[in-house]
Amino acid sequence: MIKKFKLFMNPVSDLEKWLNKMSNEGCRLIKAGKVFYYFEECKRNKYVYAVDYVANKSYDELSEYQGFLEELNIRHMEKPANLGKLSIGNVRWRPYADKGARIATSSGMINRELLILEKENDGKAFNIYTNEEDKINALKTMRKPIIVIMAFIGLMLLTNIVDFIPIHRWSFLEINLLAQRRMPMLIVIGIVEVLLLINFIRFTLAINQLKREADIHE
Repeated sequence: MIKKFKLFMNPVSDLEKWLNKMSNEGCRLIKAGKVFYYFEECKRNKYVYAVDYVANKSYDELSEYQGFLEELNIRHMEKPANLGKLSIGNVRWRPYADKGARIATSSGMINRELLILEKENDGKAFNIYTNEEDKINALKTMRKPIIVIMAFIGLMLLTNIVDFIPIHRWSFLEINLLAQRRMPMLIVIGIVEVLLLINFIRFTLAINQLKREADIHE
């Protein structure tokens, strides 16, 4: 068995590309954890992979989807992503999820945010979504948690500033003093916000590109 450690900027498209690259090198995915992936040797390029984001679904919807995949002889593996969550113990609130799926539990959708799909390579493209509209809706769904987290971090930063500097005393000098006293925390928050912004821009550009392609096809 081959064990690999891997982190991804984009846990959907980057993971999908990497898994197909590993398959091309003769490795079949057996198990996926948060950051570790386990493979066994196989014939080069025997399998193809796709990754679907399912954190917006309820557990019943996911079970129904998995049953549909099994009918198509598509193997699936659940993978934790832990994106966009506000949690209390084993309960997490996902405001971006579909109605009926916004409360996730450890026995439900927690650690089942991504679904890795595998099928034998028949020479045809492995596309989860068959038209531009479905692809656009999927990208918008994946972009929602990014927006929620960015807003939450921005609110946390603003609350921190207001708590340190009353609004009537806001000035460049006061903001500079805040930065000096709380620089490590501000740097961490800033890095997280920038990374989220990069991903937000990537999703938005991809959505706009698909919209342009849809107009061309029409």
